[in-house]
Amino acid sequence: MLVGEAGMRVDICSREDMETQALLLQALAEIGAIPDQGAILDLPLGQGLHRFIAPDGMLTVFADAWGVDLEGPDDLVQRVQMAMAKA
Repeated sequence: MLVGEAGMRVDICSREDMETQALLLQALAEIGAIPDQGAILDLPLGQGLHRFIAPDGMLTVFADAWGVDLEGPDDLVQRVQMAMAKA
């Protein structure tokens, strides 16, 4: 976990972990975050940046060949993590 001026960044899972990626998308929806510009996301998440607009701010999911990360304001990232933990 990294915390900086832009907020918090956490490692979510490895690229091959479809179950956790599905939980991430479910948790994002649970806090009211929707994909920016109505993007439709499939699993595994495509490589690159995926932005989500939540009522309280913007979240970014970054997927590359090795893993999936989540970045955004501390409180939003923590809400997503809590929603994932409850699932």
